[in-house]
Amino acid sequence: MKVKDVDRKILKLLQEDSRKPFRKIATDLNISEPTLYNRIKKLQEEMVIEGFTTIINPDAVGFPYLAFIMLTVEPSKEKEIIEKLSAYPEIQELHLLFGEKNILIKLRTRDINSMRNFITNKLRSINGILKTESYLSMKTEKETHRIPI
Repeated sequence: MKVKDVDRKILKLLQEDSRKPFRKIATDLNISEPTLYNRIKKLQEEMVIEGFTTIINPDAVGFPYLAFIMLTVEPSKEKEIIEKLSAYPEIQELHLLFGEKNILIKLRTRDINSMRNFITNKLRSINGILKTESYLSMKTEKETHRIPI
């Protein structure tokens, strides 16, 4: 699907405030509410909009520890490893990489012991992970889900 200019404007406004009433968005863009509704529905069907969610402050709910872990894995076991890693709720993001390190994960935990246990008991128990390198974040300076449309 080619994203039209009006769609980009809709997406930009939804990224700023996805709870903004459709009436207000339609008025801001000078389009009708039914047109707006149909455009958003089409964007969802085409997976341009993947969903709507609430962004929670991890510190406020007791998950202040953030680490980025780079994995070197056996290429023949990559798919199996990804499936296993994807099942862990502590892993917020999982990325495939080019280079010596194959996978990057973003891990969020309640405390340093939980993080250590995850790495030593869960990660190291997965067959095919050859090496891990962990980087504990001291402070998040910027984190966003917005795409610069």
